[in-house]
Amino acid sequence: MKRLLLLSALALAGCDVHTPSPRYAFAPMYLLDIAPERLLGTWYEVASFPAPFQDGCSHTTATYGAIEGGLSVVNQCRRGGQTVQITGTAVPVGPGQFKVKLGGVPFAGDYWVIGQSRDGRTLLVGTPTRLAGWMLHRDAHVTEAERRWAAGVFRKNGYDEAALQRTDQR
Repeated sequence: MKRLLLLSALALAGCDVHTPSPRYAFAPMYLLDIAPERLLGTWYEVASFPAPFQDGCSHTTATYGAIEGGLSVVNQCRRGGQTVQITGTAVPVGPGQFKVKLGGVPFAGDYWVIGQSRDGRTLLVGTPTRLAGWMLHRDAHVTEAERRWAAGVFRKNGYDEAALQRTDQR
């Protein structure tokens, strides 16, 4: 019985899409102090360390609008041929740090801006746990050089760059 439980636990552990390396557990994250108004508009997720709630998603976008005290959030993707979305708010709580509260989710998440390209068209967002992270871009596609730059920034912030997955935007 113990052997069966151990095998079951190992099998379930193998189902996790991205598990941060323990060697990065206490590594610093380098946050970018960004004004919320620079985030306004629609961003396309072009790559990610997907969060479990994103399973099966493609054509993922995040749209931010201005509200008093922060940003409105509309996250949208295609799953199983259907467009699904969730709405919420993002409140700045420190330089490059936002508390994001999404409808139907019982807790607010910590989302940290860890990079932005020189032209401002690519944004990198991570979480302090490094369980999820997103490469967002103003267009649906990025160059390989932009993707390599993003992978390097994620690596510097304690992510396993080999786990960065392209998001289908076709």
